Amino acid sequence: MPSGYVIADEPRPSPLRQASVNPMWPLLGLMLGGPWLAWPWFLLNGLAIGSATRRREGVLVALALFGSLGLAVGITALFGAKVLGGTSLKFALLGLLLWKLAMAYLLYTVQARSFAIYEYYSGAVWNGGLIVAIAASALRPRVLALLGGGLWTLVLG
Repeated sequence: MPSGYVIADEPRPSPLRQASVNPMWPLLGLMLGGPWLAWPWFLLNGLAIGSATRRREGVLVALALFGSLGLAVGITALFGAKVLGGTSLKFALLGLLLWKLAMAYLLYTVQARSFAIYEYYSGAVWNGGLIVAIAASALRPRVLALLGGGLWTLVLG
């Protein structure tokens, strides 16, 4: 007979638990590889650790993606209208980069709480996150080439 006592933040066992990593690694994955790696990795990690905030993490990833898309469309339109150019274009692209980093850091802070509880009670953490982040850095030029150099390169690059 199941117990009626449940801790709201307690991680729920997942068949993906072997893939769980410290959320610091997806954050570093964004810095070295890009959002194409980090955002799905945050979602996978949330499933792997049985994060109590999985829905919030999914909303944040969607917000990061659509926010980046909106900023990229705006920058592209302003560049096409010759409103942005030179230094102002560089600052606009820097703003897009800052948006991606801020969203990744927000995802990290949200997921870190669940990860701390997961690690304390379960302890099963894969320590290969650095390898994935370094591999993403090496694969970044190829992935960006697959995106074709257009709008999606701005969003996911």
